[in-house]
Formats: sequence, C-alpha cells, structure tokens
Amino acid sequence: MIRNKLTLLVGFFALGFACSPASEENEIEEIVVFDEKDLPDPIALVGKKYNFPNITNPRNILCLGDYLVVSERSNGDLLHILDIQSEKYIRSTGKNGLGPGEATLVWKLEPAFEKESFWCYDLEQTFFSKYSVNEGTSKLAESQLRLEEIFHYVADLTWASDTSLLVTMVDGNDKYFEVSLQGDTLAAYGTWDSMIDRKDVPYNVISSIHQGRLKASPDKRKFIAAGSRRDFIDVLDKASGKILSIRGPVDEVPEFDVDYSRGYPMAAMNMKTLTVKYLDSFAGKERIYGLHLGKSFRNISDPDELNRIFVFDYQGKIVHQYSLDYPLTGFTVDEDNSIIYGLTVDEEPNVVAFALPESSLLTE
Repeated sequence: MIRNKLTLLVGFFALGFACSPASEENEIEEIVVFDEKDLPDPIALVGKKYNFPNITNPRNILCLGDYLVVSERSNGDLLHILDIQSEKYIRSTGKNGLGPGEATLVWKLEPAFEKESFWCYDLEQTFFSKYSVNEGTSKLAESQLRLEEIFHYVADLTWASDTSLLVTMVDGNDKYFEVSLQGDTLAAYGTWDSMIDRKDVPYNVISSIHQGRLKASPDKRKFIAAGSRRDFIDVLDKASGKILSIRGPVDEVPEFDVDYSRGYPMAAMNMKTLTVKYLDSFAGKERIYGLHLGKSFRNISDPDELNRIFVFDYQGKIVHQYSLDYPLTGFTVDEDNSIIYGLTVDEEPNVVAFALPESSLLTE
C-alpha cells in the first residue's frame, strides 16, 4: 500500500485511540513465547578487555572487517577508529558542531554499501554522515545526507536498501514503514494494537511501551526490533511482509497509565519497578543476538546476574544463552571470526571481546 507524505503527516498528528480493527494485510504476525525454563544451559563467556585511549563514554559499536568503530556520547570527537586485528587505536574523527561536515549526536552507526565506510545518524539534526575507516587528516564527514522534514517524526530507522529506510514513527497504528529518502512510504508492516489486549490506548502510547531500536541483517532482507521496556524481539521478513514476534523470558506488558498532563497522551510507567529488557541487538546472517538485562539499569554492574546474550534463529528458536563477565551497554558481532565485541559500563568504559567457543558453534 503506497501512501504519500501528506497522508503520513496526518497520521502522525492524529493521536487516535487503538479502537479500529487492523487491516488483514497488516495482520500477518506469528508469536513465539519462551520463558526461563526454555533457555538452554548458559555458556560462560570470558571477556578480554582492551584499553584503547580516548574512549570515555561510548554509545555504539560497529564491526567493519578488521576495524571497529566506537561512537561517543561526550562533546569531544564523536568517533574512534580501532584496528582490532593489531589492537591499535587508529584515530578519532567526527567533528562536533553544526557546520558543514559536522555532527552533534551520533544516535546510530550503520555500515555503508561501500567497503570500510559507515554512516552515522545524527538524531538532533536528522541527517546521515558518511565516514571511512581509512587514514585521513580531516575529521569532517566525507558526505552528508539530509533527510526530508518528515524524518523529524521518526522514532528510529535503519537502511533497508541504498535508496530507502525502514522506520518506526512517533504515532500511528502501523509498526514499521519502508520509506524512500524523499519521505514517500513504500510499504507498511504490522500494527501496534496487536501488541496488547486493551482497546482504549492511543497508538503512540503502545509504541512507546514497545520501544526497540531497528537493526538490519547484512542482506537487508530481515529486520529486528528488540524491546527495551518489554521482553520481545520483532523479526520482519521484508519479502513476505510477515512479522515473527519472539516474546520472553517474561511475556507481560509492563504496568502503565495513560497520562494527559502535557496535553497529549503519554505512557506513565512506575520507574521504581520498571526493568530494562533488551539493551541492544544484532541481526546476523542466520542468527539474532539480543543483549538482555532484566533488571533496573542502576543495577547493571551488580556482579550477581550480569546481562546475558540470547541467540535465536530467524524462525524464533532459541539456540544459545551466553553469560557474560562484564556488564555491557551495547555490542556487535564479528560473525566471520566468531567474536562478540561489547562496550563495558564500569569505572573505565572500553571495548571487550568475547570469543565464542567452538562447542557453541557446532549447532550453528
């Protein structure tokens, strides 16, 4: 179903209630539920922590062959380029600012279609900046892609092809859209009102409860969204339009009220009891990886029950459960070399590597 920009904008601002039945074409969804007893025995991973200089408050990590890219939350240089094979810090790049070639807030790192190049998405200015891992003297982006105004209403996004993005919006009942770089809708997938039984909840409230950052498989055929407030991973097969929703290990909607105190509906949640579910995820060639916390973020470094990584196939079957000896806020996977790289959250945050044991690779 093709929709133009005007139709989408009307949908964004119409904070309607989830009371209309979903169309058949968007109700192609399968649910797989698991709990703790369904998890395989944990495989303990022992991390090798690096001491790369200049990393102070990392947000994202991306693997590009022999290189790692790490983005910063701080106000200095935005990016670090690491040669992971030689274990050397190559350089910092990404000038912080509002001028040409500059950026302010690196929300996401995504591989570019050119080898050893990558995109950074600036959430504040809604544009992509492209950089290369190769040596260079300038810290400015090689190129920048400014998106249409419609992208100010996007909650999250990832590349779906070299000319389109898969996005979630701040409002509306449709879950996922494929959108051209000019803001035209190419397709819509799934509905938010399928996620809860209550029929009196505005769509934007449902979507906010199910926040999850979008990730794309290397071939851009599969897309995942792992919930940070609810235990679920959505798996979209773009070719068929079908969504597989993996629920667990605790399949329940967190308690919430609808708050209108700001003049529009918002999800009011009990922050004292709310736990963080998936902190990050990775869509691999044949496997899905989810970094699961399952407790309050303030207790993330508690040595008891550090966060775990669940591994699923694309049919929703859980394949592995990895236990970690470092608390992580984000991670990436080098599937060619069977290594998980994470960002630690401790007194001296840095990169940590977990080599996957051969015993866990045999079933893959």
